[in-house]
Amino acid sequence: MMNMKSLLREMLEIYSPSGKEEKLVDFLQPVMEGLGYHTRRDKTGNLIGRTGRGNTKVLLLGHLDTVEGKIPVRESAGNIYGRGAVDAKSPLAAFIGAGSQFAGSSKVEVTVVGVVEEETSSKGAHAARDVLSPDYVVVGEPSSWNGITLGYRGSIQLSYSHSVSKTHRGEGTPLPAEEAVSFFHLLRKNFGSGPTGFNSNDVRLTDITTEKEPFRDSVDMILDIRTSNDFDREKLREFIKNHRGQASVETTRGIPPVRSSKRSRLVSALIGGIREVGGKPSFKLKTGTADMNILAESWEVPIVAYGPGDSSLDHTPDEHLELEELSRAREVLAKALRRLEESGGS
Repeated sequence: MMNMKSLLREMLEIYSPSGKEEKLVDFLQPVMEGLGYHTRRDKTGNLIGRTGRGNTKVLLLGHLDTVEGKIPVRESAGNIYGRGAVDAKSPLAAFIGAGSQFAGSSKVEVTVVGVVEEETSSKGAHAARDVLSPDYVVVGEPSSWNGITLGYRGSIQLSYSHSVSKTHRGEGTPLPAEEAVSFFHLLRKNFGSGPTGFNSNDVRLTDITTEKEPFRDSVDMILDIRTSNDFDREKLREFIKNHRGQASVETTRGIPPVRSSKRSRLVSALIGGIREVGGKPSFKLKTGTADMNILAESWEVPIVAYGPGDSSLDHTPDEHLELEELSRAREVLAKALRRLEESGGS
């Protein structure tokens, strides 16, 4: 059986922010080949490895990229530190380790995919969605080894731009930056002022810049709306129309929220795996978004997110994983896959 700690450490040593995942693929591809996977790279840069030959097709999809910011890799008191230790190289390592145990299976086919640019464009997930057709899907995100993530909120991004001829400050005419901030506060009041949580909407100002030219004042602002199932997009369109003034406001198509049922063979298999390893299963609904949203929009199959780690450490300078979690997660996944194999997908 492969050394999971060594695999993860080598993965963490390879810095792979979004758009720069190739070196990690160069490392992982021969590793996976050595474990019995048949591998290939697609045009987007995704790494795809298949093992087993069964009719039941299970997809374990993690992401290769991380957010920016190097963290020196080190081990201390049973923890390993490094960018991606939680989000999300450890789930991908657990996928590789678990799937490798099914190289000789005639009942289940396990496909492990490392996708690119999850932290930015989700280009890798879109590409995988267009060519794969699994029966069950597990997305690699930290849930803790005994947790199963059933849902994520959706998101819509707004780009606000406003530019006017320069006026004398003494006139009292609102400046573009002031109008932008007023738009943000009014948007938050109408769409994101309630309690936070999976069933709420949340408006955040993620970036704002101003530019002063000799004869013009300009502002550009990016707003991020996290949406629940009952979010009213038509109401948002009307709000923008009525309150943007002379500014230009553009929205993305948006990522819909996703919430999976507890009543599926996949969830049952993971619950059984967690209990076999000595854990008490728990369910989570997350307030962010992930590639699970992208995949669930097109695939009407059981889908959850799972992986070792504490998601509150995502993107932080203190990102680290308790190494024992990695081994437990790999074991849980292997036992869950065995249950799906034995059931024959029925």
